[in-house]
Parts: sequence; C-alpha cells; structure tokens
Amino acid sequence: MIAIIRSEWLKMRTTAVPWVLAGIALIINGLLILVYFVGHGDGGGGGGNGGGNGSFGYPNYPHTTQQLRNLLGSGFAGYILALLLGVLCVTTEFRHKTVTTSLLVAPRRPQFIGGKLITSAILGAGLAVLMLVGTLLGGGLTLSVQGGSFSDLLRQVPAVAPGMILVFALFAILGVGVGAVLTNQVAAIIVSLGWFIILEGILVSLFHSLEKWLPTGAAAAASNLTRGMGSRFGLFNWWEGALLMLGYGLFFAALGSVILNQRDIS
Repeated sequence: MIAIIRSEWLKMRTTAVPWVLAGIALIINGLLILVYFVGHGDGGGGGGNGGGNGSFGYPNYPHTTQQLRNLLGSGFAGYILALLLGVLCVTTEFRHKTVTTSLLVAPRRPQFIGGKLITSAILGAGLAVLMLVGTLLGGGLTLSVQGGSFSDLLRQVPAVAPGMILVFALFAILGVGVGAVLTNQVAAIIVSLGWFIILEGILVSLFHSLEKWLPTGAAAAASNLTRGMGSRFGLFNWWEGALLMLGYGLFFAALGSVILNQRDIS
C-alpha cells in the first residue's frame, strides 16, 4: 500500500489537476470573502439606519464570535472542489489511458482504489487548509482595514478549522467513489455538479426531513466538529454526520472496485 500511495503522490505532483484546483480555490476564496463583506456591510450588528460607525453604535464589520466564524468558514462552499479533486484522481487515469500502467503497480483493484482514497483525503484536507489560510490572510487584512481585530479572527481557527478540514477530506473520498463507479470524466463531473448544485436542493425543498441524510446535510453536521451545533438545527451530531459522509464515500468506492474487477482494462 505504501508503494501505491507513493505512486499516487508522484502522479498528483506531476499533473496539473491539483495545482489548477488550488488556483481556482484561491480565486473562489477571494470572491467569497468579498461577498461576505459586501453582504455584511451593516456589520451584521443589527438593523436600522446607523452612521459610518455601524448601526446603533455597532461596528460596521464582523465582530461577534459567530460573525468571525462565518467569515473564517466562508470558504466552506469550496468542498465541491475537494469532490472534483477525488473524481479527477480516478477519471484522469481512464481519460489519459494511464490506468493500465497504474494497475501494474497495484494489480488488485481494491488496493488501487484504496491508494486513491488515502491520497485524495490528504489532498482534500490540504485544500481546506489552503482556503483557511487564504481566508485568514485576505479576510483578516480586510477586517483590519475596517477597524476590526485580526487576532479575534485568528482565535476562531480552533473552532472552524477541524470541521472544515474533515469535511473537505470526506468530500474528496466521496469524489473517488463517484469517479470509480462512473470512470468517464465528463459524466462523473456532470453527475457530481448536477447532484450538489441542482438535485439535492430540489430534494430538500420537497422533503425537508431528508436533509440530514443527504451528503450536504451530513457535511454540515460534520463541520461542527468543535462546536456541537448539529443537533440544534435538526442535523446529526458531528460524528454521526462524519460517519454518514464516510459511508457514502466508501460505499461508492467499494462499488467502483467491484465494477473494476469485472471490467477488462487493456
């Protein structure tokens, strides 16, 4: 397994996939920070018509604990990039016909998928760290310019970072599972984006009780790793959400392994 993981690391370092996704993540992160500050132009400190210093004396920038945590976690929507990272980790092999060579290193299909699960989980966690650092620097700088405290934002890292890193790793695992089942890169990307951007929202709007059982609801619960807020909002506790997310990923990965075992790859 160690040799397989080393092989996966070599592939990821020498292909454009992780670097392109990292660049996109930083661009999206900057836009999300901008949207957050524009959307909280009144400081989130209350309604009404206040002066330049905020409404009814509240500062005109994120300042409460929850506002600062929301700012730091504004890149959470980037989980879709972690999902695509996992999808591309598998489907790129089939698209560029390198899967045959890879299976010479890992002739057992479950080991082949297992190596990708571990590598993608680590890379997904790294993507979360990248977005957190980007938010901390970009959001912290903007906050300081507006008169806020960078140190106050920094103090929210232990509350936000563990859950976000966990969720990104779990979405990368899920992406590997989806990629292993579909193998066709275009189809896997369309299905992944279609589910999380369109279909899941429709299902939640029609059947509210389904939300906590769906991947996004499970991820929202898992993101509260250090805050324990899941059950108060009708979601699972963080560890239940994490196990559900992991279950989704491993189920699709196992199904993909079975399909690959029955597939003739030449």
